[in-house]
Amino acid sequence: MHIDRTLLSLLLTVLLVAILPNIRAENASFQINSTDHNSDCFERGISIICFKKFLQPAAETLNDTSSINFLNALLRKINSESDTTAKSRHRRKAVKKLVRREVRADPYETNFLRYALAVQRLKNHFGIRPDMSTYDIIAIIHTGSPREHRGPAFFSWHRIYLLLYEAALQSVFGPDVTTPYWDSSLDEAMGNRQARTILFSNKYFGTPFGEVTEGFFANLPGVKIRRNIGATAALIPKNGIAAVLTRTSHSQIVIREQRRYYWEGYHDRVHRWVDGTMASGTIAAFDPIFWCHHAFVDYVWELFRKRISNAPADYPLGFAEHPPEGQMRFNDYKYRPNPPITNQQGYSNKYARLRRYAPAPSCQNLCSNSEDLYCNGERDICVSLERVNGETFAQDVAAFPAAAFIVPQGPDITTLQSIKQAILQDIPAGTPLNLFDIDEIDPNTRALSVFDV
Repeated sequence: MHIDRTLLSLLLTVLLVAILPNIRAENASFQINSTDHNSDCFERGISIICFKKFLQPAAETLNDTSSINFLNALLRKINSESDTTAKSRHRRKAVKKLVRREVRADPYETNFLRYALAVQRLKNHFGIRPDMSTYDIIAIIHTGSPREHRGPAFFSWHRIYLLLYEAALQSVFGPDVTTPYWDSSLDEAMGNRQARTILFSNKYFGTPFGEVTEGFFANLPGVKIRRNIGATAALIPKNGIAAVLTRTSHSQIVIREQRRYYWEGYHDRVHRWVDGTMASGTIAAFDPIFWCHHAFVDYVWELFRKRISNAPADYPLGFAEHPPEGQMRFNDYKYRPNPPITNQQGYSNKYARLRRYAPAPSCQNLCSNSEDLYCNGERDICVSLERVNGETFAQDVAAFPAAAFIVPQGPDITTLQSIKQAILQDIPAGTPLNLFDIDEIDPNTRALSVFDV
């Protein structure tokens, strides 16, 4: 038995190192720290030696401790990078910032395509646990529970979570990969053609209805991805974003009753519009579009932060589940990752400075030079193109003014029931679904969610 475990450890180590990018140690992209807490690894770049020191015990234990070590390493990386950035600003030294761009922004090869290939690599990586991909280890953290939703910690928790995810992508793909943001207002502007958006073509996120069997994310190992786009709910309108950005304090955009300015509420509706896997907080992160949606949520939050004075200190009080000194939790395992980050610390500039956002597509910037967007001159906004003929899309709806806000119907009731049953089979019995809320929706103008049948 001892020989078998040793051989397994050696094979996993050789395999993982072999598939990682071959980059010189001084510019190394291996962003996973060793388990001996050797900070020197961060200061001189994570080398092959440091990476092996982390991987060896992880391959030998093959249990939840391996996952915790992995998550700890990613969090240490984030904090190390934030400290380095802060020191560089103090010394007035320029530091390269990674940029997040809109999904459809040019150049495609170094924007969305690089992201999609990194997701594939992470989804097929089993170096931490043999029974769960490294992508799924990150995705399972998101539960949709009150500790990360329904309050001011929603912003800071998901900001750190997104950085955690990108650190995992970088650990297996390279140092420059980031998550492109999905500006869903570009698709909302399509009116009754929303469900035909090119975003759900093989070029981007693939299958719009049912199990994802087309595109980059088709038939990946682990939890299957299912959708029913254009279902109950709506995408984010540009006037909604504008309304949120008129507020002058965080306390004005975190109260659900103030729906016009409730930024998390707009976020909820997109989850339900994509439907299927994305509709349930328990499994939403298993769809790679989850991260692109949250990158946009974070982008708008960053625009908001820049418009108010002393944003890091403007943390709303009075939310029992979201105390400012409360420590963020990033797993459902026995051990809590260390070092901890508090809810209010996630509001700090040190984490905001880790990423830069390219401006959202507009007619002024030629729709980010995207061949999949066009400028509507009358409205002075960019709008998404439709999928090409021959690809799966929703049933057409006659284009006339009365139908301007009707979303095309997707699968029939029987198909929706089968999608729902398949989703429930992916979730352990007794686990809450934690469906995202839907506000201000007229049921007469929407299709059926898989969870409404």
